[in-house]
Amino acid sequence: MSELLRNVMRNFPLGVAIVTTNWNGRYIGMTINTFNSLSLNPPLIMFSADRIKGNDKPFRESNGFVINFVDNEKLLDIFAFKDVKERFDGIEVQEGKTGSPIFPQSYAYLEARKYQIHDVGDHSIIIGEVIDGKIFKEDFSPLVYFRRAYWKLSK
Repeated sequence: MSELLRNVMRNFPLGVAIVTTNWNGRYIGMTINTFNSLSLNPPLIMFSADRIKGNDKPFRESNGFVINFVDNEKLLDIFAFKDVKERFDGIEVQEGKTGSPIFPQSYAYLEARKYQIHDVGDHSIIIGEVIDGKIFKEDFSPLVYFRRAYWKLSK
């Protein structure tokens, strides 16, 4: 069934973003396609991270995270495939209120304080309460992930 689920989901376009945190003084980030808003009151957002691979650990052990909404395929690939220790090499960042890295080259970001974590199957659902955010650009073409490739949306 897990292979069927994987194959069906490849045919469902998903938004992509980069989630970042400051874990014991070290920047950590990864490309995600599981971001969602959860509640407006309180303002809650969520994403999931693979527990088996340990992708959830930095987010469990830090105070918060930033969702960076980017329209740059190269940046998404860096945070999906490059070695974790090299992902921030040459990348301009600003620190948010939680110490998490914000990409000023993104079109927007949301910063959240850790709210709750739920273990479900092989993933952890990480929920944060939004404490800050900004729209950097109004004119952009967002990316979606569909059939193992990024696609730009345009009018």
